[in-house]
Amino acid sequence: MKLSQLSIATFNLFNLNEPRLRMYTNQEGWSQEQYDRKIDWTARQLQLLASDVVGFQELWHADSLTHALDAAGLTDQYDLLVPGDATGKKIVCASIVRKELLVGEPEWISAFPDAFVLRSKGDDPQTPLIEVNIRGFSRPVLHFKIKPREDGPDVHVYVCHFKSKAPTKVFNEDWYKNDKETYSKHGDGLGGALSTIRRTAEAAALRFLLSESMKGNDTPVIVLGDINDGQHSNTANILT
Repeated sequence: MKLSQLSIATFNLFNLNEPRLRMYTNQEGWSQEQYDRKIDWTARQLQLLASDVVGFQELWHADSLTHALDAAGLTDQYDLLVPGDATGKKIVCASIVRKELLVGEPEWISAFPDAFVLRSKGDDPQTPLIEVNIRGFSRPVLHFKIKPREDGPDVHVYVCHFKSKAPTKVFNEDWYKNDKETYSKHGDGLGGALSTIRRTAEAAALRFLLSESMKGNDTPVIVLGDINDGQHSNTANILT
């Protein structure tokens, strides 16, 4: 394949799952009518985008994305990259890649790199020790390679989805339940801090992977996804 241009897109599917399957605390899931509307809308967006590579977030079930591609009439034009465990019980990152672009097999990265460390005694004697012990991504990062030009290098693509800004529900934790009187007025603040720490750690871990891939060479890399943060956030700053 020899493309004159390469188009890419990122697409949060907003909990695309098969009808009547539980999602989080929603026991009922999507009704058949809601599902049909989501599939129709998703299919029309894919037709409008017509991108060579689309990275997806918030996919629950592989069949749902297959149905959207079928509805768009695009099944024969793309390779569908979805993990084997996308059976409607958890959120995954996925992708579609225009035929003949994909090189090798995709991988989903769940664990942070072994050498990744977030620990410091600080820059001066007044700064307390900080140590963050998160060892994996909330949503596994999808990594695959494409070759837009036969005479060019493989391009690495990463599709990510970081922890949202929504406060972590600390009221489910034992330490909260054991001293609810103390912690009930602090739930949002502590939960927001935990979500920020987790999202920042995920950004730093992906940055670690990217630096390992890119530094000291000319390997082209594309990062897509939903980092759940703003353009001028520290999350985006770490990544870029």
